[in-house]
Amino acid sequence: MAEQSLFSERYANRRGLLQSLDIRFQLVTFLFILVLISFLHTPRSLWLVYGASLALAVLSRVPLWFFVKRVWLFVPLFSAAVVLPAMLNIITPGEPVVVLLKLSRSYSWGPYTVPAELAVTRQGIWGASLLVSRVASSVSFAVLFTLTHRWSEIFGGLRALFVPRVFVMTLGMTERYIFVFLRLIQDMYRARKSRTINAFSPGVERSWIASRIGVTFKKSVEMSDDVYKAMISRGFHGEFRAVSRFRSGPFDYLWLVTVLAAGGILIMSERGMLR
Repeated sequence: MAEQSLFSERYANRRGLLQSLDIRFQLVTFLFILVLISFLHTPRSLWLVYGASLALAVLSRVPLWFFVKRVWLFVPLFSAAVVLPAMLNIITPGEPVVVLLKLSRSYSWGPYTVPAELAVTRQGIWGASLLVSRVASSVSFAVLFTLTHRWSEIFGGLRALFVPRVFVMTLGMTERYIFVFLRLIQDMYRARKSRTINAFSPGVERSWIASRIGVTFKKSVEMSDDVYKAMISRGFHGEFRAVSRFRSGPFDYLWLVTVLAAGGILIMSERGMLR
């Protein structure tokens, strides 16, 4: 299930909008969109960008509910630890909206002060909504990009855009051999489970997990050496050759111009609203 969830390429093989574009143009435009998101300062603009990601998912033949679930699985993990404390007047002073706790007096520890009333502030809610909107928009485009392209295409596109070879090779080797270690961990767990009758104590369980971490690390070191020797023996000279050949057409240039123009209009319109 983990392998299918993280590394499925079935949507990349479908005939949709994003799948038909040149990967080099998509890398440039998606990077532009992520930078654009960091420059937007209103939830309205950020949710507009998020809506665009939903439209692109539909046009790329990615099931909308599946896409939404993938995005909102990561958003709470990224933002909850920051959003929840930031809504309180301890972190973000401002106009109280909901009073959560009343103390007899305020307390101070050095530069930190706990007010007599612990409350959620209007300014904290605004900052939290802005952060959640930004994370949702960024994660949605990152997930959409990985769903609609094979990893081999992404690595080839990175090299075509002159990303350092060592960086691309590290990503490529990680993507290839993480399957092997997933299978290794599954086999170790199944082997132990098939030989276990009674439950062990928590201490024994922790000791077994720690030992398996050590075994996995040892095997990864041994495998890296074996893989390197195998690559050298087969004539590897430090460069992966891309199998696919990139071809750009008028639609790719139209996509690039449309994304850049839409981003510029969005920034200019937001600055007009903020004045």
